[in-house]
Amino acid sequence: MTKANAQSLEEILTVDLFGETYKFKTDADSSEASAIVKSITDEVSRAGEGMKGPLTENRKFIQLLVATLNIAKELAEVKKNHADLHEKLTRKSATLIEKLGGCQP
Repeated sequence: MTKANAQSLEEILTVDLFGETYKFKTDADSSEASAIVKSITDEVSRAGEGMKGPLTENRKFIQLLVATLNIAKELAEVKKNHADLHEKLTRKSATLIEKLGGCQP
């Protein structure tokens, strides 16, 4: 899935979708790049489940769009969870500092 580029620390990310191969440069390490490719191809495959009929260009576009929307939704949820956790930790830290009598150098 990924190949090291001997000329730099960049990786070549290879994604196979719908019988076509696409290559991108990435700064991700090999294992991270492989995980990204797997995540993308799995999501595109999952988006195509239940779709019937021939694999037309329109269907490929719809399948990719559904996969993109699913990934964007997951990212939004992760960002919200991160923000919620940050807020919770900020409140707890403030409470602990208050209980300890404030920060003193």
